[in-house]
Amino acid sequence: MATLARTARAVLVTFLCLAAIPDISAAQDRAGLTLGATASDVAGDFVTVSGDTKWGFYGGVFGETQVGDVLALSLGVNYTQKGGRGLTGSGLLEAESFDLSLNYIELPFLVELMLPLGGTWDLMAYSGIAAAFNVTCNASLGGSSSQSCGDTSLGGGKTEWGLPVGGGLFYTLGNGEMVVFEARYTWGLNDAVSNANVRNRTWQFLIRLVKGA
Repeated sequence: MATLARTARAVLVTFLCLAAIPDISAAQDRAGLTLGATASDVAGDFVTVSGDTKWGFYGGVFGETQVGDVLALSLGVNYTQKGGRGLTGSGLLEAESFDLSLNYIELPFLVELMLPLGGTWDLMAYSGIAAAFNVTCNASLGGSSSQSCGDTSLGGGKTEWGLPVGGGLFYTLGNGEMVVFEARYTWGLNDAVSNANVRNRTWQFLIRLVKGA
């Protein structure tokens, strides 16, 4: 029931944010799809030693509004997987393994700087803020089977605020549509769970398919 309630809240916030996006058709701006992969680990007092990178999925939709010759505002609604592996404990001899899996509905709001390179290529750089609403949080501690974070000492998953920074290359197709090849890094600004100091650090490797109005 708790997971269902978190999902319902995330969906409600998603619809409210989409309603706040300017009318794309009227503004002659852009919208599209985002697909890609995440490479994540976690940091904080909980983590004694970071383990292997945790790979996951990233995908959703976005809308953009041009606010100047080289500036645009973007709001996305995405499903993203984060988390990490490693060792936790007071020292290496007493440390135990952990595997933390976190899934979110993430809404990144980005300020984008567009730099024309000439021809069909353009360069993009951006930063902003991202709110990620936790949908599921599962953890394995000390080699035990995975279970809901709320049933462990970590406590339940929390809404994450993150600082995304990234950039990419636009390629304009013959029909005016665009493909963006993009890399983004997001710092988690708060703890990902209720009872431990553990924060996400996530790379996102993305392809955006952009259609103008």
